[in-house]
Amino acid sequence: MAQQSPPTAPIRAGRAVKLVAGLAAASVGAGVLAAGLLVPAVAAAGSVATSTVDLFDSLPADLEEQPLSQQSRILYADGSLMATFYYENRTVVPLDAVSPVMQQAVIAIEDSRFYEHGGVDPRGMGRAFVQNLQEDDVQGASTLTQQWIKNVQVEEALAALPANATEEERAAAFASTTQRSGLEGYTRKLREVKLAIAAEKQLSKDEILERYLNIANFAGGQYGVEAASKHWFNKSARDLSLADAALLAGIVQNPTGYDPVNNPENALARRNTVLARMLELGVVDQAQHDEAAALPLEAQLNVQQTPNGCVQAGASGFFCDYVVETLLNDPTFGDDRSARSRLLYRGGLTVTTTLDPAKQRAAVEEVNGFVPDDGSGIASTLVSVEPGTGYIKAMAQNRSYDPRSESTTGGTSINYNADFAMGGSEGFQPGSNFKPFVLATWLASGRQLNDTVDSPSKRVWPTRSFKTGACMGNSLEPLDKPWTVNNAGDGPASGGRISVLGATYASVNTAYSAIENQLQLCDVRATAEALGVKKALANKRNPERELSTRLEVNPSMVLGTINVAPLDIASAFAAFAAQGTYCAPRAISAVTDPAGGALPVPATDCRQAISPEVANGVTYALKETLVKGTAAGKQLDGRVAAGKTGTTNASRSTWFTGYTPQLATSIWMGYPDEPDRELQRVNIAGKYHRNVYGGTIAAPMWKAYMDRALAGQPALGFVDPPQSMIGSVQAAPKPTAKPSRSSSPSSPRSEPSAPPAPEVPEAPVVTEPVVPAPEPTPAQPAPADPGADVAPPPAG
Repeated sequence: MAQQSPPTAPIRAGRAVKLVAGLAAASVGAGVLAAGLLVPAVAAAGSVATSTVDLFDSLPADLEEQPLSQQSRILYADGSLMATFYYENRTVVPLDAVSPVMQQAVIAIEDSRFYEHGGVDPRGMGRAFVQNLQEDDVQGASTLTQQWIKNVQVEEALAALPANATEEERAAAFASTTQRSGLEGYTRKLREVKLAIAAEKQLSKDEILERYLNIANFAGGQYGVEAASKHWFNKSARDLSLADAALLAGIVQNPTGYDPVNNPENALARRNTVLARMLELGVVDQAQHDEAAALPLEAQLNVQQTPNGCVQAGASGFFCDYVVETLLNDPTFGDDRSARSRLLYRGGLTVTTTLDPAKQRAAVEEVNGFVPDDGSGIASTLVSVEPGTGYIKAMAQNRSYDPRSESTTGGTSINYNADFAMGGSEGFQPGSNFKPFVLATWLASGRQLNDTVDSPSKRVWPTRSFKTGACMGNSLEPLDKPWTVNNAGDGPASGGRISVLGATYASVNTAYSAIENQLQLCDVRATAEALGVKKALANKRNPERELSTRLEVNPSMVLGTINVAPLDIASAFAAFAAQGTYCAPRAISAVTDPAGGALPVPATDCRQAISPEVANGVTYALKETLVKGTAAGKQLDGRVAAGKTGTTNASRSTWFTGYTPQLATSIWMGYPDEPDRELQRVNIAGKYHRNVYGGTIAAPMWKAYMDRALAGQPALGFVDPPQSMIGSVQAAPKPTAKPSRSSSPSSPRSEPSAPPAPEVPEAPVVTEPVVPAPEPTPAQPAPADPGADVAPPPAG
C-alpha cells in the first residue's frame, strides 16, 4: 500500500479506536482477520474491539427484502398502453434480459472482485480504514452486494411512507438509511457488512447481480436497468451496446452528478472512465474501447420521457381517471385508499381496461367535431356501454384532461360522464331521458303501449294528485303548489287523448304526467334505481332523509329533474338493449401482478332488473323515436336502433341516448358551470341555433358515432314484446279547437317531436319539422315563437 500523507488535523484517540474496532469486527465477520490485515490495529484497540465484536454479533443478519417498487401500466382493451403510474419508474427483468456487456461494465467499475469475495472485500476495507481515520464519513469500500443491501434498506424506508408522502418526507426517509457520519453511520455500515455476508450465503452471485441491476438509480428518475435503457436510449436492456452500458454503469456512483442531460460533460468523462477500466481488466480490447469512446454523447442518447399519470392518456384521460378512481375506491385492491394507492404506484400492476381504441377515437372526433370547445362554455359528452357486460367502450368530452385544473373550459379534471364520487360533476338533469323508466313501470303494472291518456297542451295538477306508494307511507304527494305541465309549441288538442306509444316517441309532457299519475311514484323510483340510476351527488332530498344518492320521490321526476351522470343513463338504456339485464358499468377487465399472475378484479354486477318482456316493450316504443318521433331521420345505416331525446326546461341540458343490441351510447350537451344557462341563440361549430333540442345536435352526433362504432358488426334486431303488451290501436277522438299557447316559464316543456304516423289515430302533436324552416342569421332578431334548427352534417 502506498504511504499516506499525514492527516491535516489530529485524530481523536477515541474515534480512532472506534473505527479500528469497527473494521476489526467487520473483518472478523468477513473471515479475513486471520490474514493479518488489521491485527496491529485490533491489538491497539484492546477491549474496545471486544465490545464492538459483541455489537456486530448483535446486529440482525436477516434482510427484509420487499418487492421492488415498479411502474404500473393501464392498457386499452387491445393491450396497447394508455398510461403509466409510479413512485419510481422501474420494470424488473431477469438477468438474462440484460446484455452481457452491461453486466460486465457495472462489475468492472463498481466491484471488479465481485466473483471472488464473500460479500465484503478485505482489500477495499483496508483502504477504507485509512480513509476513515482522516475524515468524519464512515467509508465502506462497498461491494456490489453491499450496495444492493443499502438500496434495499432505502426501498424499505420509502415503502413504509404513506401514499401521499411529500418530497421532503421521502428525502428524510432516504437520508435515514444512508447516514454516513457519527455513531449512526458506523452502526449502519456494520449492519450492511453483516447483511452482505449473510446474503452471499443465501444467494448466488448472479442472483445478487440481477437484484442490483434492478434496484440501482440510473438518474433521470429511472430505477433499474430496463427503465433506464428505455429512457436514455429507447431500447431494451438486452440490446445495450458497449457505449450504452458504460454510460449507465458510470451513472450509479452519483446519479445527479452524472446525469447525461443535466451534466453531459461529467457523464461523458465518467463513461470513458468505465471504458478505460474495462480495457484495463481485459473485458474489451483496444479497438472496442476506442470505437465506444469516440462516440459523441448526443449521438448515443435517445431520451424518452415516461409520463406519470393519466395525462399520458391524452383524450382518454377522463376514462383513465375513472379507472384510477375504480382502483382507489374498491376494497378488492386494499384495505383503504392509501393502501390501494401504494399498490397502483408501487405494485407493478398491468391493468387491462374495457376501452376500445377505435370506438374511443370515433367518440373523441365526433364530440369535438359537433361541439368544439371554442370558449363559449358549451360542453358535450359521449359514453358507450356494452349491453350484457357493462363494459365501458368509449368515454369522451370536448375538453382536454388536466388533473391540475377545476376549470370548465379548456383543460379540466372533471369527468362530466361520471358521478361525483368517481371524479365527475354533480350531474345534469336528464329531461325526457327519464321517461323510459316511467314507461317500464307502466308496462310492468300490466298496462299496454296502446292505452291512451289525456294530452292537453297544458295541464295543472292539484297539490294532492299523485300516489307515492309504500316508500312514503302510501300518502298523496303534498305539493307546495299546483304543478303546471306544458308542451312545446302547438300541443295536442284540448281534451284529446294519445296512446302511450305515441306519447313516448313524440315525448309529450302532459301525457307522461298523466301516465305517471296512474302509477305509484315509489314504483317509478324503484324501476329507475333497479336500472342503476342514482343522483350524481349525494344529498338528503330523498324519502329516507339521509345523505345518499337515492332518488327523491316527486311528480316532476317524470320530466327528468334529478341530476344524474351520463354513464348511469347509458348503462340503464343498455339494460333495455339486453332484455332487462342490468350490468353496472365496468372499466377494468383484468389485472395482473409483475409476474403475470391474475389478481382479483371488481366482480361483475349483472342482474335481471326488469323482465325481458318489459324491456322489449320499452325498446318497441323507443324504436319509433328514430322513425317518426323526436329524432326522426336519425336511423343508423343498415341497422335497427332505439333511443330517446331529452331536453330540459329552456334547453338547459339536451340529450340523446340510443342503443342497438351491441352498444348503448348517451350524449349530453349543456353548460357545466352554469346549469341555468340556456342553449338558445347560440353558435355551435359555426352554425347558429335559435333553440337546441335533443334532436338538434345530440341525436345527429349519436348517429355519426354509432355508424362508425358499429361498422363491420352484424346488424342485429330486437325482440318484440308480446302482443298483449302492445295492445290494439284505439279509435281517435274527434279533435277540438286548439287552445292558445301558454306556459309557465318555470315548468319543463316537452321537446319538439315529429308528427305521429297516419296509421296511429291520435291527436296531432306539432313538432320540429324534419325539413327545417330557414334560420335567421345571428345579426337578425330571432322570432318569438319556437322554430326548427338545422343539424350540422356528420363530423369527420
